Amino acid sequence: MKRMAMKLVASAAFLTLAACAVQPATHADLPHAVQTLAPTAWSVDAPQASVNTDAWWAQFGDPVMHQLIESVLTGNLDVQAAAERVKQAQDLVTQNRAALLPELNANAGASTERQNTPPPLGYVRQAGVGLAASWTPDVFGGERLAVLASQAQVSGSVAALSQLRLALAANTAAAYIDLRWAQAQLQILDDNEQIRSRALKLTQARLHYGLSTQLDVARAQNQLEDLQAQIPRMQSTVQHQLSLIAVYSGRTPESVDTLLTDAREIPVPAQSAPEVLSSDALLHRPDVRTAYALVEQRAAEVGVSKAERYPKFKINLTNGLLASSYLGLPTLTDNLFSAALNATSPIFNAGRITANIDASESRMRESQLGLQQTMLQALKEVEDNRSDLVSGAVQVQRLGGALDASNQALRLSTELYKGGASSFLDVLDAQQAYLRDSESLNQARREHALAAIALYRSLGGGWEQGETVAARQ
Repeated sequence: MKRMAMKLVASAAFLTLAACAVQPATHADLPHAVQTLAPTAWSVDAPQASVNTDAWWAQFGDPVMHQLIESVLTGNLDVQAAAERVKQAQDLVTQNRAALLPELNANAGASTERQNTPPPLGYVRQAGVGLAASWTPDVFGGERLAVLASQAQVSGSVAALSQLRLALAANTAAAYIDLRWAQAQLQILDDNEQIRSRALKLTQARLHYGLSTQLDVARAQNQLEDLQAQIPRMQSTVQHQLSLIAVYSGRTPESVDTLLTDAREIPVPAQSAPEVLSSDALLHRPDVRTAYALVEQRAAEVGVSKAERYPKFKINLTNGLLASSYLGLPTLTDNLFSAALNATSPIFNAGRITANIDASESRMRESQLGLQQTMLQALKEVEDNRSDLVSGAVQVQRLGGALDASNQALRLSTELYKGGASSFLDVLDAQQAYLRDSESLNQARREHALAAIALYRSLGGGWEQGETVAARQ
């Protein structure tokens, strides 16, 4: 019996080595897919600089912002959950790989049975121990392709973790910029409140000496209270951004760092765009890698569905000892051994296997189209953000000049009004212009910084840290 079992095992091994295994569906690798789509040069001209995009937030020169993003990337709960999904995908690979190897189990049992059939045997007691081995040889490669599909899922989950870290770093940086913008906006309102308070006192003093009218006082009062009404709303905006940053960090809103509550200017980004080729940008983006991992997974699943056309084999081996005791009879012990080879092959399934193959191939084509769409969207984002970065820098420069001019006009109109050389309407117009230009410049600085963040994000900077974390965990 043992010799027969060895022959069965040898025959199955020979079939495994000699058979032509099913292969994954053919598809272009990622570099080739990128080269066929990526342009040779960007369409939007921008100043180029050799900038490291890995930790791009360091380019803003704001230590608080740098420290904030680093803490968020380590403490965010969504990142920790994504890391757990990577572990789950890795465990799935282990499970699928185990199907390629034989399985060995130990078994034991004991029983007592009363038999009354003639001749009467009385009580029959049995007990046995043994080993059972089973193996499903992967003759046509279906299980191997399932392993490849699960490995592609691991690559996709790692890329998804990197994509989450990239998005989180960009969202945190944007929230930090919005916080500094709101704090600067609050400071602008405070400064203009003082200017308008002085103007109100000036009109009241001139009214006391008969040099002004009650209308000027009412206008000054209206301007002041209208501006004061905007302060609570901006204070609420500051608090909202602080709460958002705290949640990004995996903390409660009241535990926000005191470094954030101290007002600072909006950090100024680099004026130049990173010197990156379009093909390198696409290869660097984690969403492109996630889409390509799905293509690899679907290609392997096509092979898995095709392997269903072919026979499946299973080998079962058992060996053990069985002791039986009959009442009034001596104990008998047997050495039990068995070997079996089972084979199943599909004959008629009403087109189920063919339909499954067609569906798998359709899902693969869908994933390839999704990859192309992801790359097209990525190129659009880079081009748009390059344009926003260039135009934002020009806007900040010109609005800075406009604010200097409106500040000068406010000072001159106030002096002329004091001397009685102009009406209070000139002062009101100058106040409105100064407030408008101050807010416009603050908004332009915000948009310029956000454009730089969006550009770094579209270039896929900073996601290598995600791979490092996934590899350690």
